[in-house]
Amino acid sequence: MKTGTIVLAQHSSIPKEREFAESCAEFLRSRGRKNVRVAYHHGPPSSDSVITGMFEEEGIDTFCILPLAIAEGNQTIWNMPHAMGLPDNAGSWRMVGEHDIATRFSTAMGREPSILQGIIRMLGPSVEGTGVILVAYGSQLTQSAKTAEYYAEGLRNSGWITACGYARHGPTTEEAAEDLRKVGCTLLKVIPLSITVSGKWMKGAIENIGKEAEVLPPVSSLPEFMELLDSKVPEDW
Repeated sequence: MKTGTIVLAQHSSIPKEREFAESCAEFLRSRGRKNVRVAYHHGPPSSDSVITGMFEEEGIDTFCILPLAIAEGNQTIWNMPHAMGLPDNAGSWRMVGEHDIATRFSTAMGREPSILQGIIRMLGPSVEGTGVILVAYGSQLTQSAKTAEYYAEGLRNSGWITACGYARHGPTTEEAAEDLRKVGCTLLKVIPLSITVSGKWMKGAIENIGKEAEVLPPVSSLPEFMELLDSKVPEDW
């Protein structure tokens, strides 16, 4: 068995996303992880070409796949695995030519106490008259909303007035902002539950909140995110 790790991002056409994916791969290498490569669901190098190339050129036959995603949804459960020749994210093997290769498709960030503590640290103590909007993409599945609400509830418990807004499949960011204004929030802080803020959907969702909102870095910027990513790679890989 020869092992490798694939950092799986969404769009190679978005420079900030490429930059972040490469920084994730470099972080894993700095932790001693071997045979780490970056692949993309949309654009080159494709996930299928990377997994095939690593096997044919380097003999790597056992893979840990790390999707750069905040919450589980159709992309992580079905679409990304399908593009790699897997039936879903529970698939444990596929063929390359006449050879079996083993795969371990990891979970999205999800609801993580360490990430919540990182968000609380980034925000600092609650401020009277200031509200927080957590901005997520949204999904027809429930995990996106459950993930966002987990962090929202944690922030409420720490004293912040908090609402969730979604680019699709849920209350909009405009509605979230209006709800906060109704309870006396005159200043708004925005935390993107995303990998980057460069995608069209995130830009649009944030712009709809209003110019007075302070946009903080996405949760992927937290050191806890990198630590979580590393924790998903099996020991000694």
